[in-house]
Amino acid sequence: MAFAVVAATVAQLIDLATFARMVVVSGPTAEANPLVAALLVDHGLQFVAVTKIAALSLIVGVIAVLASRDGSGGHRRLALAVAMIAVCAGLFGGWSNVIAIV
Repeated sequence: MAFAVVAATVAQLIDLATFARMVVVSGPTAEANPLVAALLVDHGLQFVAVTKIAALSLIVGVIAVLASRDGSGGHRRLALAVAMIAVCAGLFGGWSNVIAIV
């Protein structure tokens, strides 16, 4: 399960790093997510970065709780599904940011 948490974290940080570069190169209008674009325009890049890290912390916590082996044995498949969704979302976000940069 530790690998799943690390993979989700790395994928989401790739998304954040490529997002920051995309904003510098292409401006805030390049962001496809209207919520993130509004946060960026209203509060700046630092706020978006802190929000991303807070959301990532929440996801890692959910994975840890679901994978817990105390008591009922946990829900390892659900924890892996959450981690896989986080990895896919991060990689897709990073890929779309790189496409916007190029």
